[in-house]
Amino acid sequence: MSLGSGDGRIRPSRADRREASVRRRRMYGIVALLVIAAGAVAATRFGGGAGGAAADSPSAAGSSPAASTPTDLLAFSVIGAPNALLATVGAGGAQPAAGLVLPPGMTVVVPGQGETMTEDVQALPGDSMRVGVSNAVGTWADHYAVMDLHDLGRAIDEAGGLSVNLPDAYPIGGTVIGPGKTHVNGSQVAALLSEDADDTDLRWASVLEGFLAAAPNLPQDAFTETDDAAAAASTLGAAAGAEVQVAPTEVVGGTAIVAKQPDLDDLVGNLFGTPPPIRALVQNGTGRPSVGEAVAHDLLPAGFRIVLSENASSFDHPTTTITANGQAHVDDANAAKRALGVGDVRVTQVPSGLADVTIVVGRDFEG
Repeated sequence: MSLGSGDGRIRPSRADRREASVRRRRMYGIVALLVIAAGAVAATRFGGGAGGAAADSPSAAGSSPAASTPTDLLAFSVIGAPNALLATVGAGGAQPAAGLVLPPGMTVVVPGQGETMTEDVQALPGDSMRVGVSNAVGTWADHYAVMDLHDLGRAIDEAGGLSVNLPDAYPIGGTVIGPGKTHVNGSQVAALLSEDADDTDLRWASVLEGFLAAAPNLPQDAFTETDDAAAAASTLGAAAGAEVQVAPTEVVGGTAIVAKQPDLDDLVGNLFGTPPPIRALVQNGTGRPSVGEAVAHDLLPAGFRIVLSENASSFDHPTTTITANGQAHVDDANAAKRALGVGDVRVTQVPSGLADVTIVVGRDFEG
C-alpha cells in the first residue's frame, strides 16, 4: 500500500474547500466562454480543412480513446462513515489486481453537477456515484457496488479478520492497534474508519488492501446497492494481492484539495493499464435536466474525462456541436461523435489548455 497522500499540507476545512470550489467554477466558466467565443471567430469550414469542420476520418496527429479496459473495474463505496470511503478496484485482466482510493474532501467534477466533494459523490445514487468516480479516476468502471460499514465489518469477521498495514498507532476499544502489520477484526475496522480523521485515506487504503487480500467470498445480498451483485463480488474476490494506492492530490488556493496531474493519470495507467483520458468540456444546450450525466454515460466508456460540465449560454441548440480544439484533436472529436451518436464536428485553431474537445449538446441528443 502506498502511504503517500497529497503533498503533506494541512487539510483545509470543508467550508473553505466549498468556497474555493465556487470561485473555481466561476473562473472555469469565464475560460470556457472565452474559448467558445474565440472558436466562433476562428476560421471554420465543414469538410475537414485547417480551421474548418472536420470530416469523420482519422488524423495521424490525433489521440485515440481506449478500445477496451484491460481489467474489470469496480467503483466501490462503503457508506456509514463521516468521511468518504471511495475506491476503484480492478481485477481479472492482464494487469495485476489493484485499487485506487479517492481521498475524503477531494473536489472532483461530476458530470451534470459540476465540482463536488467526494463525500457528496458518495451520497449520490449508486449509478451517479459510479459516474463521478469514473470521471475522477479517468477510466470507466464497468460496475459499481455500495456496502454499509457495519456489513463490511461482518464480512471481515466471517473472513477471520484482516491483516492490515496501518500507517500509525490508533487507540481502539481500550487497546492500541498499529503501526505496521496488525490483525484486526470487524468491529476494530468499523471503529477505525468511523473516526473523523485527517488520515482517513490511509486508513481506508490499509483496510481495503487487507480486505482484498482476504479474497472475500461475499454473498450477493452483502451490497446495499449495485448494478450487478455477482460481478461486484467476483471483482472483489479476484483482487487478492492487489496493491492499493491513494490518488495523489494537491491543495490549490490554500483551501481546495484536487487531483495532482499528470501524476494521477500516470498512476491510473500503471495500476489499470489505461491511457490518459481525452479531456472534454460539455455544455448543456437543451435545458433538459440530467443531460450531463447522460452524456457522461456515453463518453466516459469511450476514453473521455469531462473536465467541465455546465449550461450553455442558451438552450436553443437544435444540433450537437463537437469542436476539436486544434487539428491534433480531430480524431478525438470524431470519437466523441461516435460515442454520442449525433453531432456536427468542427475544428478551431484556437488552442485550449482546458479541454481537447468542446461539446455543446443539442436537442438531437436523446441520451
